[in-house]
Amino acid sequence: MHYFLLGSSVMALIYLSGSIHVFQKPRFVGIRTGRTVRIYCVASNPSLPAHVKWFKGQDEKHQLSNSQRIKIKEKSNTINASIILSKVETEDSGTYFCKLNDTLGPGTELQVSRYTDPKAILRRSRVKDIFIFLQALLLILCIVVPLVQFYRLEKKEEADYEEPEDDHIYEGLEIEQCGGADLYEDITALARDTDAAWEVESPDQE
Repeated sequence: MHYFLLGSSVMALIYLSGSIHVFQKPRFVGIRTGRTVRIYCVASNPSLPAHVKWFKGQDEKHQLSNSQRIKIKEKSNTINASIILSKVETEDSGTYFCKLNDTLGPGTELQVSRYTDPKAILRRSRVKDIFIFLQALLLILCIVVPLVQFYRLEKKEEADYEEPEDDHIYEGLEIEQCGGADLYEDITALARDTDAAWEVESPDQE
C-alpha cells in the first residue's frame, strides 16, 4: 500500500512539473523529389502547452525556420506540432528532430530519391554497355597492333640480313666450252709462250 502511494505521488509530481515524452510520426519517410512531406511531433500530455523547434540532425546549429518550402506548425489543444516540407529535393534527405519544451524527439528519417523513367534507365544501360564494349575493343587494339608491328619489323630484319646464295663459277657456260681436250690444249699453249724470267734456276745448273 505504501509503495502504491509513493508511486502515485511520483507520477503526480511528474505530471505537475510539466515533464512530457515526445514522439514523432512517422519514423521513416521515403518520397520522390518534388513531393510534399509532413512530420508530426506528438507530446505524451496533449493538454500541456509546448513550444516546438525543429532541427535537421541533432546539432542545434541546424535549426529550421519558416521559409518558402518549410512550414512549421505549433502545437495547440487540438492539433499536434508538425513541419511541412514542400517540393523536396535529394539534398533534403536526412534525420529531422523536433523539440518540445526542451525535450528532444526520437527523430524521423527522410529519404528523397529522384523519379527515373524505366525507358531512360534502359537507354542509359545500353549506352553504358556500348562504352564498355568500345573500351574493351580499344584495349585489344592497343595490345594487338604493337604485336603485329613488332612481327613485321622482325620479318623485315630477317629479310635484310639474309645470306646470299653461293655463286656458281661455271654458271652460264655451255658444255662445249668446258671440253676437257680444248681446255688442256689451251693450258699447254699458254705454258709454252710464257716468259721464263719467272722460273727459278736450280743450283745444279751452275
